[in-house]
Amino acid sequence: MTLDRPLILSLALVAAACGDNGTATTATDSSTSTASGTTGDATTNDPTTPPTTDAPTTGDASSTIGTTVGPTSDASTTDAPATTTGDSSTDALTSSTTGEQTTGSTGAIDETTSSTGSDTTGSTGADTSSTGDTMGADDDSIYEIQNGTIKEKEPVDVKGVIVTGISATKTGMFVQEKDGGQYSGAWVYVGKMGPNIMALALGDEVDITGSTLEFNDLTEIDASLGTVTPTGVKGVKIDPAPVTLKTLADPMTAEPWEAVHVRVIGAPLTITQIINLVEYKLTSAGEGVVVDDLLYASLMDKPSFPQIGVDASFTAAAGPLNQSVGVYKIAPRVPADLEGYKPPPNPKLGVEDLKAGDLVISEVMYNPTCNNDDCEWIEVYNAAAQPIDLLGLIIQDDAQDKNKQGKVTVSAVVDPGKFAVLGFKTMVSWPYPNPPAAFYGANPALGNSGDQVFLKNTTITIDGMPAWGNQPNNSGHSFKLDPNKLNAVDNDVLANWCYSAVLFYMNTEWGSPGAVNELACAVL
Repeated sequence: MTLDRPLILSLALVAAACGDNGTATTATDSSTSTASGTTGDATTNDPTTPPTTDAPTTGDASSTIGTTVGPTSDASTTDAPATTTGDSSTDALTSSTTGEQTTGSTGAIDETTSSTGSDTTGSTGADTSSTGDTMGADDDSIYEIQNGTIKEKEPVDVKGVIVTGISATKTGMFVQEKDGGQYSGAWVYVGKMGPNIMALALGDEVDITGSTLEFNDLTEIDASLGTVTPTGVKGVKIDPAPVTLKTLADPMTAEPWEAVHVRVIGAPLTITQIINLVEYKLTSAGEGVVVDDLLYASLMDKPSFPQIGVDASFTAAAGPLNQSVGVYKIAPRVPADLEGYKPPPNPKLGVEDLKAGDLVISEVMYNPTCNNDDCEWIEVYNAAAQPIDLLGLIIQDDAQDKNKQGKVTVSAVVDPGKFAVLGFKTMVSWPYPNPPAAFYGANPALGNSGDQVFLKNTTITIDGMPAWGNQPNNSGHSFKLDPNKLNAVDNDVLANWCYSAVLFYMNTEWGSPGAVNELACAVL
């Protein structure tokens, strides 16, 4: 039987195009044609090696696939018209099936180029190939998360980022892209049940999977149900980006630096406010920034920063930029992140520095005439040789119940030999013309028929006073210490106390808040 010659030629061309391993001829498949039948265990031939003109490959990828940039320009050819598989074009026999470039180089196909060996795969970082060996082409970046390219709650796979800060509770960490700059940092939340980050250290390189999340306006990667995988690379140094206090003061200009390792300088940066006992504000030339305790409680590190408090200063502060509800805070990681420390020029004692007797209870208004006794007050005397900042001072009554105690939560300095008045509740219920040095909150409510007061820090009782009894006709009269017994020993003796006889507010309140007590006692 005689076969038609055109049919024979067509069959020959089909066989040449397919080869022994079934190499496809479309441009979409060309990016993976040399890998067909392989397991991805490829050698590292130069991806720009010119294509061969020998017989087609038979599934042995070791001679044709590189491992660093994805698809190579090596191509299988036969004595029939060739079909290239490495770049972006084919010859006339396959041009009708090339479709579009799928290797992610530039998106443009040069229809005149054929098997030149030139490989531009991945040159723009955008790889739309659906094939296997893309070397991170599908990886997400922190830049994309922070600038909004990747939307909230979308899954992410971030590779090769550097740990720049780890929370003290080990429930989260800051990470950053190596190239740095704006939008390069992110907070990663792992929680208590998520990936274990206990062994991680600053400078470790990690890969992360999870999803994006906005929490209190902080953009984060929620990896609590994902993974945090160390790559084995350690000790990568991320230098802090220099920013100004003015930049951080404006949420619009601070936002691009969120979670980025930054550094501010000042001449100097002075502590002007203590916040919630653990944070503080640094101010220079009218601009300021809060120093966070998320990663490291610098305010508690007295060995590194003795007498740290209001009026202490630094020359520079560095750390990842934390953010919560629009407030941007630098989170130092170690003492070295806070440079050029100087203690206050007039050092003050903090409450935790005090020993028993440094403060003395000298007067108590436990039965005032205001509604519900909401304007109770306690007077304390500084018996120490240095100023005392009352921030953190704990107030308890005779129950000494930690669940019903008061606490001074703002800085209030009392000089040596001076008095300070501490008010019950808030300014809303304070009727007197002169405000107290500080308020201690809604506890404890002092009993009119008998009670007592204790001053404490977190470890000791600084001072206490004897219990008063059920004294009739004492409404509006303060209970005061004899001015000649102004010490923590004599004020323990009930006989050294009596009710005030000096009128100080309208015609209903007797006492001497903030001043030396009178000798005389009221006859009730």
